[in-house]
Amino acid sequence: MSVNTGNTGPLGVIGEHRIRATEQEASLNLHTVLQLCAAGELRCSEKTRRPSAATVAAVGSQLVHGDFYLHDPIASFAWPLIIQAGGFAKIEGGRLQLTPKGRTALRRPPAEVIRQLWQRWLTHAVIDEFSRIEQIKGQRARMSSPRPRLADRRSRRDWQAAHPESGSAWTPCSRPCGGKG
Repeated sequence: MSVNTGNTGPLGVIGEHRIRATEQEASLNLHTVLQLCAAGELRCSEKTRRPSAATVAAVGSQLVHGDFYLHDPIASFAWPLIIQAGGFAKIEGGRLQLTPKGRTALRRPPAEVIRQLWQRWLTHAVIDEFSRIEQIKGQRARMSSPRPRLADRRSRRDWQAAHPESGSAWTPCSRPCGGKG
């Protein structure tokens, strides 16, 4: 296996490996994306908060060394989501607009801003990253909140503890069981 450390552009050949130092690149790209946002160049869906195809292309064309892969935008798709999650931008009329926090970020050291973005992304991610992978089944299915499911499991456990003679005969219901309707 050969590893290319010289070329910093997107990977174009299947199986190609490259080491890409991104510390300085991320600092420059952060500033670029915040500037694009300040200029009203970035559009995102108000419903899904995802960037439009034109926004992904605009960001990709401005990234210091381009995106990671030629035909699969990763960084250019992620940057608008990251600045939303960080509270640096919000969607108004379909366009990302800098918040006061975002305007302040333009004047702060990039390393501090990126650290803040990372910490915020961990708890405020706009989307699940796997949602872009269409081969993963069931992503668009409507699921219930984990809280009711957890409450149901606890109710089942408590009921079974109070009625050990019944074995595992449990029927969850949304109304009081045993009564009329």
